Amino acid sequence: MSSLLEIRETIKQFYCKNEVYVNPILKFLAALVALLMINASMGYMEVLNSAVIVLVVALMCSFMPRNFVVLISALFVLMHTYALSMECAIVVLAVFVLMFLLYFRFTPKDTKIVLLTPLLFVVKIPYVMPVAVGLLGGPISIIAVSCGVVVRFMIRFMKDNFATFSAEDAQTGSQKFRLMIDGILDNKAMLVTIIVFAVTTILVYTIRRLSADHAWSIAIMVGIACNAVLLLVCEFLLDLNLSVLEILLGNVVALFVCQVIRLMEFNVDYGRTETVQFEDDEYYYYVKAVPKNTVAVSEKKVKRINKQQKNKTVKPVKKVSTIKTAHGVSRTTASKVEDRNKQ
Repeated sequence: MSSLLEIRETIKQFYCKNEVYVNPILKFLAALVALLMINASMGYMEVLNSAVIVLVVALMCSFMPRNFVVLISALFVLMHTYALSMECAIVVLAVFVLMFLLYFRFTPKDTKIVLLTPLLFVVKIPYVMPVAVGLLGGPISIIAVSCGVVVRFMIRFMKDNFATFSAEDAQTGSQKFRLMIDGILDNKAMLVTIIVFAVTTILVYTIRRLSADHAWSIAIMVGIACNAVLLLVCEFLLDLNLSVLEILLGNVVALFVCQVIRLMEFNVDYGRTETVQFEDDEYYYYVKAVPKNTVAVSEKKVKRINKQQKNKTVKPVKKVSTIKTAHGVSRTTASKVEDRNKQ
């Protein structure tokens, strides 16, 4: 445990000292991963699949505000959709406008949630997001999670119906338009996922704010169980074509990831809990203080050892002096004087 706490403190100190350089690198990596994921999932416009364009756009995003990454990602999705079908692009544009109105109005700082939610769907562990948002955020962040879920299901629907949307028959234009709208509004799996994620987020947020001991650990366990049970029940009742194995394994991985988040963000020692009671002229106060687990990170000191200079050998110098005696006879004496090294 102490080694993990030292790693946490080391990471925090490194980030605080190098924040100016770390933030652009993180934004570059976020933009790069998001654009590569979009190209891998869609890839209908060949120009955008160029590695040079992706690197240049990601580098540009590293010097821009964080929400610029979200806008660029939405633009890539829209351009790929236009290359597939103009009817699909119109529907996707309308959905993006509605989502951005909600996102920029209520949760403009939840850039990481919007970008990470579709990515977690790709790696088969999207169940991390509602529990993590309940631990680190609040109920309002459900909007950002829902936007990520909608984007993922839209991309998946267009990929599953690629043959229909890529047909060049002019008579099927209205059918494409209608099919795309129905694919969003009548997508039971998407609606159930949004509702289950919202319920899980609110439940985790409510429990972790309690003053009970081990509230965060209880919130994680309850959130994972709620997420898995609700999805499995909806799968059996509504036939959502969800993989039961992916739900179970994904929630197990989510449990491990959320425990790591708890360790990094909220690590306290309930064994040293103190309860304080005091009052003023108007109120009585009952305060429960739980100390954090902290560890001092040892600083490495580099000691330079210089070679000692060798003492130079100084030859004795003869000092000659003349002494006059009382009888007027002069006498000469010689003495040896050694100079000492001054350091």
